[in-house]
Amino acid sequence: MRRSQNVLAGRSMILALVASSLVFPAPALAAGLAAAYCGDGANTSERTLPSKLAGPAAQTLDVDVAIVKTGASYRCSGGRLLVCAVGANLWCGKADTDTRPAKIVAYCRNNPDAVLAPMAVTGHATIYAWRCARGVPEIEPSPMAVDSDGYIADNWRELD
Repeated sequence: MRRSQNVLAGRSMILALVASSLVFPAPALAAGLAAAYCGDGANTSERTLPSKLAGPAAQTLDVDVAIVKTGASYRCSGGRLLVCAVGANLWCGKADTDTRPAKIVAYCRNNPDAVLAPMAVTGHATIYAWRCARGVPEIEPSPMAVDSDGYIADNWRELD
């Protein structure tokens, strides 16, 4: 009986490996997807993720495929296929690099010594963390990096 259990377990493991390779393509297939979606390299704008890319994107972003299906984007940059999934504080759109946004100015006027302006005020696109000093907005050191296409660099991953 033990031998038959081992054989069954071995077959189950092989089946799982084959099934996972169908759900998440090998790197060569991912490279083919990049070529298909980014062939001319000009598609740098954010676009809704096609369902065909949901599995590979979920694997790349290390999130559940359901998250990717409801809030992920793709874009191309330099012939690379990049993916991003919107999260609690993750923004996939263009980065906001404005250093004097009206919303922050108004917030600091009303909250002159706020240690940190909330994202409800700043929005999720800003690359800065803001505080108020005597009613004047101040940028915290170390803003988020923006890539050459104008997106928050850390929020995008190359499809692998």
